Amino acid sequence: MATYGSWLLAFVLVAILGFYIARGRVELTHPRSGKTIERWTLNERRLHWTTASLFIILGITGLSLLYGRHVLIPLMGYPGFSAYASIAKWLHNILGPVFMVALFTILIKWFKHNFFTKTDIEWFKAFGGMVGDKHPSAGRMNGGEKVWYWTLATAGVALCFSGLVLDFPNFNQEREIIQLAHIIHLLTGLVLISFSFGHIYIGTIGTEGALEGMTTGQVDVAWAEQHHDLWLQDVQQQSNEHNKKEE
Repeated sequence: MATYGSWLLAFVLVAILGFYIARGRVELTHPRSGKTIERWTLNERRLHWTTASLFIILGITGLSLLYGRHVLIPLMGYPGFSAYASIAKWLHNILGPVFMVALFTILIKWFKHNFFTKTDIEWFKAFGGMVGDKHPSAGRMNGGEKVWYWTLATAGVALCFSGLVLDFPNFNQEREIIQLAHIIHLLTGLVLISFSFGHIYIGTIGTEGALEGMTTGQVDVAWAEQHHDLWLQDVQQQSNEHNKKEE
């Protein structure tokens, strides 16, 4: 699993690099309007970046423990890796349950926005606008974001529960249970890290304006019209109805 996992991670990274070289960044098709709309609240952004930071730390420490013998020992030597591994293992064990709480909070908070619809089918047919010049319609969450959500809701949940089995072996788990938990934890961890590469790429250098929403909370109306037009219409309709009530 470690061998095939390294091939999987390498393949995903090479594929993303190749796609970026061939396609480049998805630019806005219309000039920025100068008007912005709130995409994510402050609390939503705090939750996202807390979960993301924990995921990155857990991913680095987990991979370094998995591949340390072959990669880090030649670089750091046995004493250096021993010291690092002790710290990495401690961080991994302590932060794992914290990540679980953050992940479950995200899953509960955005559950209602992540059911697939006919709109998502058309979104997938158009490859999410990553290929070609036209961009398909999308609500608050597009098809790709929903796939990432349900990957977290399945593989992520399995990762967390298998991690708890390994983190707290004092509940008299039998050897077979520990071995199964190791396999599930490793498999789901590699799957999530692979998926996260695509999520990070699309949310940063892959799409113009995407990162602004999760850093400032605001996105340009032109970006919203291109990437989440149905969501923008809903927000504008709610705003108009609110203004009418105040009048």
